[in-house]
Amino acid sequence: MMDNFYVNFEQNFRGTREEILGRLNAYNDYLTPYQHLQTQAWALDLGCGRGEWLEKCQQLGFAVHGVDLDEGMLQSCKDKGLQVACQDALSYLESLPHDSQSIVTAFHLVEHISFEQLRTLLTQAMRVLKPAGLLIMETPNPENLVVATRNFYLDPTHIKPIPPELLTFVARQTG
Repeated sequence: MMDNFYVNFEQNFRGTREEILGRLNAYNDYLTPYQHLQTQAWALDLGCGRGEWLEKCQQLGFAVHGVDLDEGMLQSCKDKGLQVACQDALSYLESLPHDSQSIVTAFHLVEHISFEQLRTLLTQAMRVLKPAGLLIMETPNPENLVVATRNFYLDPTHIKPIPPELLTFVARQTG
C-alpha cells in the first residue's frame, strides 16, 4: 500500500530537505579530494530516500545514482531529475561491476537491516569501490541517551541500534 507513511515520517521526525542538506555539510572535507579526479567520480547512495545526499553530490560535480525500496521517497529524487532505482540495496550493489564507484554511502540504512545483511553490504561496498574509494555509513548513535532510549524507537522500521565501535570493527574486518 502506497500511503507515503515514510515520506511523512521523515518530514516530521528527521527534518526538511533544507535541514538535511545543511547537516550534510559536515561531510564536505571528505568529498573534496574526489572532486579533483581526472575522471568523473561516481557516488552511490544506498537507501537514498528523498535524495538530499545525491543532490549535494551532484551539485559538487559527481555522477550520482541512488537506490531505495520506498517509491514515495524516490518520487522526490525523480522530481529533481536524479538517477534512482526502486530496488533492494544489496541486490543493487551485487549487480555493479568491481571498482566502479568512487563513493558509496548509506545514511540511516544499516539500522534497518540484519547483522548478516550489514556484513554483505560491507563486502559488496568494498568490492565496488575503486582503490582509495570512500565509504560513509551514518546511523543513530546509541551512546546518546536520548537516541538510545527514545529516538531510535520512534522509527518502527529500525531493527537494532549499532554501536559506533561495532560498526567500525565490522568495516575494518571487511577491509
